[in-house]
Amino acid sequence: RRQHGRPLVRTVLLHRDDPYLLEFDAVVMVRREHEGRPAVVLDRTAFYAESGGQPWDTGELDGVCVVSVVEADGEILHVPERRLEADRVRGRVDAERRRDHRQQHHGQHLLSRAFVTAASAATVSFHLGEQVSTIDLDRFATEAQLEAAESLANRAVQEARPVRTRVANRAEAGSLGVRIPEGAGDQVRLVEAEGFDVQACGGTHPRSTAEVGAILVSGSERYKGGTRVAFLCGDRALRGWQERTTVLEELATLLSSPWADLPAATQRLKEQVASLERQKKDLLDRALEAEARRLLSTADSAPGVVTALYDGWEPGDLRMLASRLVSLGSCVALLASRSGKAHLVFAQSEALSHDLGALLRRALEPLGGRGGGRGNLVQGGSDKAEGLE
Repeated sequence: RRQHGRPLVRTVLLHRDDPYLLEFDAVVMVRREHEGRPAVVLDRTAFYAESGGQPWDTGELDGVCVVSVVEADGEILHVPERRLEADRVRGRVDAERRRDHRQQHHGQHLLSRAFVTAASAATVSFHLGEQVSTIDLDRFATEAQLEAAESLANRAVQEARPVRTRVANRAEAGSLGVRIPEGAGDQVRLVEAEGFDVQACGGTHPRSTAEVGAILVSGSERYKGGTRVAFLCGDRALRGWQERTTVLEELATLLSSPWADLPAATQRLKEQVASLERQKKDLLDRALEAEARRLLSTADSAPGVVTALYDGWEPGDLRMLASRLVSLGSCVALLASRSGKAHLVFAQSEALSHDLGALLRRALEPLGGRGGGRGNLVQGGSDKAEGLE
């Protein structure tokens, strides 16, 4: 066949028959370019090209790192870090990445089948991420259904069911209830966990469900009318459990509470914080009221001009004080604070008509600062606090 006027080179996909094959010899059939990088098409490869939600394999070709493997215009492009000069190459697939992808992808198959059983929810899409993987379900799944599906999937793992792949025609695949991807052609590759699940898939899978190790649903959220489920399998699930355990132990120590009582202890802490916040707000209101009256008492004209400089005040507190000042009496309030940077807030009572914006810009000029606002309250700041007085 030809694609875009050039011969189309087909590559034999060795991983289809042996997902444990990590080393191979191949011939460079043609050299291409992909996104500005040199790329090669081989006569045979054990590298998986990104598709179906599963990322590509990484590894080496003649000692040169392979940064991506993609299908483009019907060809499998291997993209190395630099140009390969040899016409025959030795390939080596990253073993840990391949093992991780086998665990995550087959764990997804088991979990997707479990959701059909536990929640009558079909998987719409799948994404195998660097840290966590997700499946999108076509309907909302309750917490109880999430737990039931997780248990069903893990039971299939524990039963060490054989995993086999075979090629069937569309009619046979359809008779098995398999959802056939668009563009799959008449021949469909099936991945079957004996007696539990069968799906059309071109990805890399283990020989037994036991190799998935464990499946941990790590979170869920409503998504496009359905549910997005985050999960971890195998080594990732173990690391995820260890991380959660460490966090729980630290929380238990900080709250002086056993694990089982952490929710109640956290709720008590939240209630205490909320009570303290209410007390803080009440005290702050009283303090600002007193400070505003003190400042107004120092003004020797009407309307008064009040200036004040504080250390460590946040802009929000300055705004609250300025608003309180101009509401208590006819005045112009020129307030500033040093808290690592310079903060300025200018305000005036409703009956006054000074151009506070122009005044603020003039005040900020020697500080090299910026500010803005319209009406009776403007604010600005600068990284320099020198000369703020």
